[in-house]
Amino acid sequence: MKDVKDQIGFYPVEGTKGREAKLFYKLNDENGLKMISGKRTPALLSIWCSNDLVQFGTIKILSGGAGPWQTEYDRHKGDAVFYIAEGTLTFFLKERKETYVVQQGDFMFIPEGEDYKIINYYAGTAKAVFAIAPQF
Repeated sequence: MKDVKDQIGFYPVEGTKGREAKLFYKLNDENGLKMISGKRTPALLSIWCSNDLVQFGTIKILSGGAGPWQTEYDRHKGDAVFYIAEGTLTFFLKERKETYVVQQGDFMFIPEGEDYKIINYYAGTAKAVFAIAPQF
């Protein structure tokens, strides 16, 4: 079995190969690649699709403890869109020093190359569906 990190960019199939063969896949949390992102305050990622054109999945951020749970700073080689499926999340854009509170049912767009972190200040686990194109 391959290491999860070795499958990033090729899951569930390498992009060109999948497009040429016109392959279809049912994608969901159950069959996604599971990863922990971050060391100090880990977030659970479920990658549903990762190829040369798009990365798609979910991120869950816990709550509770001595302070708010948050991701470490991240940046991507593509634009990112987050849809808040459960809870409320706060996005902090490092260089702009701006925060955005994004509630369930709302979207957050983050342009390529922007350093950001996601913070859960609220009670209960929060979950967002994300798409990043073209690269993580």
